[in-house]
Amino acid sequence: MRWQGVGRLMLVTLIACSPEVVVETSTVAPVTSATSTATPTTTTTEPVTTSVAAALPIPDLSGDLTWFAPLPPMPTDAGRPFTGSDDFMGLFSPDARWDTVASRLDVFKLYGEWVAYHATPDQLRTAVEAIRDRGMALAVEAAPLDPPPECGNGIEGFAGSDEGALIANRVIEAGGRIDLIALDEPLYFASIYDGDQSCGWEPAMVAAEVGEFIGLMQGFFPDVLIGDIEPTPTPTTAGTYISWLESFRQVNGYDPAFLHLDIDWSRDEWPVTAQEIVDFGSEFGVPIGIIYTGNHSDPDDATWLAITGERVKEYEEVSGQAPPHVVFQSWMDHPDFALPENETGTFSNLVFTYFDDPTALGFSAGQQAANIALGRPVTASATEPGAEADRVVDGDAGTHWSAGADPTQWIEITLDGPSTIASIRLTPAQFPAGETSHRILGLVDGIQVELDAFAGPTSDGVPIVRAPTSPWEAVEALRVETVASPSWAAWYEIEVFPS
Repeated sequence: MRWQGVGRLMLVTLIACSPEVVVETSTVAPVTSATSTATPTTTTTEPVTTSVAAALPIPDLSGDLTWFAPLPPMPTDAGRPFTGSDDFMGLFSPDARWDTVASRLDVFKLYGEWVAYHATPDQLRTAVEAIRDRGMALAVEAAPLDPPPECGNGIEGFAGSDEGALIANRVIEAGGRIDLIALDEPLYFASIYDGDQSCGWEPAMVAAEVGEFIGLMQGFFPDVLIGDIEPTPTPTTAGTYISWLESFRQVNGYDPAFLHLDIDWSRDEWPVTAQEIVDFGSEFGVPIGIIYTGNHSDPDDATWLAITGERVKEYEEVSGQAPPHVVFQSWMDHPDFALPENETGTFSNLVFTYFDDPTALGFSAGQQAANIALGRPVTASATEPGAEADRVVDGDAGTHWSAGADPTQWIEITLDGPSTIASIRLTPAQFPAGETSHRILGLVDGIQVELDAFAGPTSDGVPIVRAPTSPWEAVEALRVETVASPSWAAWYEIEVFPS
């Protein structure tokens, strides 16, 4: 790989081993692929000619890796009413303006759905050739589990051997070779998820099924590195995935090549949880990655990119280093543009900034000036543990304040001196939806006065904008008071815009 950054840690060697073997750490040993002892599962789809793929040079994937995975345009549906980066295919043009970023990246990841069903043969060939020509390894995200008749149908993580074989054959037909495969959250959705079509498998059973899929894919690409992605919502803990790595080794006799964390950003302790797993992975011999993203609810590209940057800083400034694998990825409506790298507001520019000046990540001065509540001191009538008041002014719609109690409750933001306010946007964290009643109070010349009062139907995540006919003048602090609601008083964000 190409080394970048300062203070990155080299990782331990990954070896195929029995559960009782002790894996010793090293500051110089490269990460190597474990060879599966599983027999590839049979499939009705046989490998196509592999002569081109077999002739490709094996990339050096030892050490720390930086991944890039924009969302390609794909058909919309109820779960994905958006189309990904408009200029996705432009990334693979020879004159695409992201030479610096591409030279610093180690891995470009394609979505398995796009590879299997939506990319035309010409598009896929163009992508795999451009990725190879720019010196990046080719990765694909895939769902490894075959759903039985009684569960797993339509659930994330379940697509299995037929789709895996289709992905492999399409890449081979395009003249490529898959270097890495990231498995789409098999433990969580087969074992922990308890909704409709849940399977409730024991972790050992999930590990065995994953091992079968690994064997299948190694039949196509013997040198492929196959790792896992897992999410971190409640009730998962660091111990959940520490136990998973141990169980996987015990069942299969080798380790996954990596474990990437799909972080639940709403959990206040997420950096600590991530660091615990990173530390264990370093000792155990499995490099851990963090997938950096924004929120589904972010209103525009600029906000999505700023939130992503704030999360990079929150983890890497606290921990003092990057995780072994850094993954810049989107499966959301934003960002709409991946190019060019030298213009703000694009996905590649976020990665450029990460390498060039990570202190510049996050909210820009212009964004901070536009929302004068951003980062200001906050007090509240009550606070639910883990949902602190300052979350309403962190700019992140993925976090929230909750009073942890029914109305009447209030939250107050102290502004940076007397301010003229043109509008306020409030995003409720409310379940169930229903009729609510609120007041907006302002501290003016040391006296609290009512500026606005409103009532009506509100629902979770749908912003409420209040804009007076004449701006509110000389406001030193704003208090939002929830008088009536079918839920606890809670807000994702309170944004205040000057005139």
